[in-house]
Amino acid sequence: MSTWIPSGSYQLTSKEIVSHLYCEAQKRDQSWIPAGYNMPHNGDLNIANIDGHLINEPGQSPTESYVPGGSYILTSKNRTVILSALCQKIDQSWQWSGLNITNLDRNKTVSNIDGVLTVD
Repeated sequence: MSTWIPSGSYQLTSKEIVSHLYCEAQKRDQSWIPAGYNMPHNGDLNIANIDGHLINEPGQSPTESYVPGGSYILTSKNRTVILSALCQKIDQSWQWSGLNITNLDRNKTVSNIDGVLTVD
């Protein structure tokens, strides 16, 4: 199983699968801006907020479900992790689908139901 990508049958009928962290990050001037980070399928993440930009620092931080840990937690809000993929439909066409996996239990799996990512 991948660290940042949920398991499930959707992987057989989907491509370009990625998890992306979105949040509002606080800048040095105390303003808030949208920020994001494309998470690798595997590997350690220790996310930091550098003046509103999310970066991965060496090491591993504790995680909460699919939300990576790191010092950015102290200066970010509205953290959301979205799984997205190009999913094949029953008619063999393809469409983009996204699924909020922020609070998804790691024991749950995901399926592609006619082009839509769905929690089993």
